[in-house]
Amino acid sequence: MSRLIEGTYYFPKSSQAVDAQLHVNGDMVSLHYQGQCRNSYHLASLTQHITIAGVPMEVGFADGAKFSAQDPLVRLSSPRNSLESFEQNKSLIIASVVLVPALLWFVMMVLMPRLAQSSVAYLPDIVSQQMGKQAFEIIKRTMLEPSVTEEAQQQQLKRQWQDTLIALDLSPEKYTLHVYGSEFFGPNAFALPDGTVVITDDLITQLDDNSDAALAVLLHEIGHVEHQHSLSMVAQSVSSAVAFAMIFGDIEGIGEILLGTGSTLIQSKFSRNMEREADDYALAKLEQLGKSGDAFAQAMQSFLDLKGKHGDSQLLKYLASHPDTQERIDKAKNYRVKVKQ
Repeated sequence: MSRLIEGTYYFPKSSQAVDAQLHVNGDMVSLHYQGQCRNSYHLASLTQHITIAGVPMEVGFADGAKFSAQDPLVRLSSPRNSLESFEQNKSLIIASVVLVPALLWFVMMVLMPRLAQSSVAYLPDIVSQQMGKQAFEIIKRTMLEPSVTEEAQQQQLKRQWQDTLIALDLSPEKYTLHVYGSEFFGPNAFALPDGTVVITDDLITQLDDNSDAALAVLLHEIGHVEHQHSLSMVAQSVSSAVAFAMIFGDIEGIGEILLGTGSTLIQSKFSRNMEREADDYALAKLEQLGKSGDAFAQAMQSFLDLKGKHGDSQLLKYLASHPDTQERIDKAKNYRVKVKQ
């Protein structure tokens, strides 16, 4: 079966081009332009470049010349390649419109977080140490102020802290307690991945010299470190950002993402499941120290009282991502009852 394909012939190593035709007869192809047959080729010696649906075919010759078809639907060889068939399959197009976003959602929201969280256990200690150090330097410069809590009160809190670390067989070299003032954080306490723990003046004042309640809050923060919540959070954030960069081609931004993990710690919040896990850690350690869950319940009650005093429009940063405060109070009291039984 003979076919005629109209198009443009581009001469090798030249910008010159002429209107031309390809006469296809079985396995033989002849090139015609300016009313003459210029050459004949075996079909196998010609290269039909990968085509996209709706884009004219381009044929390459051994000497570097090219022929571009005029009709975007015509092809030198038949049937069309499988890729082009997929591109024109309406069912596959509709399925891809639905499945590709679903696959992206699964990768970003399910697969990457799980892989990131499982990989945290294999990270060397130097990673958490450097992340904690970097974040603490940023926080100190921008968000913390010298403490105004009386020195005697600070020393009492730190002695209780040291006694607690020894009693729970936790490393005093790893877990260091700092007392700072902070308008940004208000009544708050937080821990960084390297074991640096900070409690603010406002929180000490809010707990009204209730050392056990303060200890309960600090044990909650230790729980975040022991369960590697900060590392998991940053790993999830970085893995998602890297996946986005790989998908959308922003490879150059990956380095900035990895170097910015310290500031990620400041900006992100733990999930409610992580907060509940840290609560469970605090309650279990209070029991191990011979103290009841009432200490934790009292700390939470003080936050609830403060919330009621300032109203919902000024929710504490400490409670912003935490489970319902009353739920945590009830859980602490029930935990105490269960222990006694």
